[in-house]
Amino acid sequence: MTEIYFTPTVDAYIAQWYPSSNFGIVPYLYICRYKQNGDSYRSYIEFDMDKIGSNSIPPGSVIHNAYLNLRIYRNEIPSGTTITLNAYRILQNWSETGATWNNQPISGSNPDGSVTITSGQSGWVKVKISNLVKEWFQGEVVNRGVMLKGEEGANSLVGFFAREYPNTSYWPQLEVIY
Repeated sequence: MTEIYFTPTVDAYIAQWYPSSNFGIVPYLYICRYKQNGDSYRSYIEFDMDKIGSNSIPPGSVIHNAYLNLRIYRNEIPSGTTITLNAYRILQNWSETGATWNNQPISGSNPDGSVTITSGQSGWVKVKISNLVKEWFQGEVVNRGVMLKGEEGANSLVGFFAREYPNTSYWPQLEVIY
């Protein structure tokens, strides 16, 4: 088996409190609610999957597993609690510098991957999205990336490093094992 990593081609977060603002060129991505009702955050990430089919994974290969890897930059989950980060497939085109809360792209209704994050957790988080990546690779689904959504009913903001962060080793990654 071979393992390869892809970095995002676009990523952005959106904020309910700032419904017309775009946050596509900042070095962080956020999920969950920050301080109060109406103060929720979601993030969007897309990877260039054309490279999988033509440049990096030979055609006809079998993808065994795929993970979205995110490095935590900020964790404000209350002590002793957890949140669930869900990754949903994005169903329409979107723009890194145009996405806002008011025009957020439509995403699937069922998560394609989930992971639990605990209070005080740091380092890398791995979200298994193998089936979705297989569908992208096989051309069954158009790759428009994933939307990340956490708990929006309680204050528990979590931030991750984005592709605009100067240290590229902290960027989100798509890990594919074939």
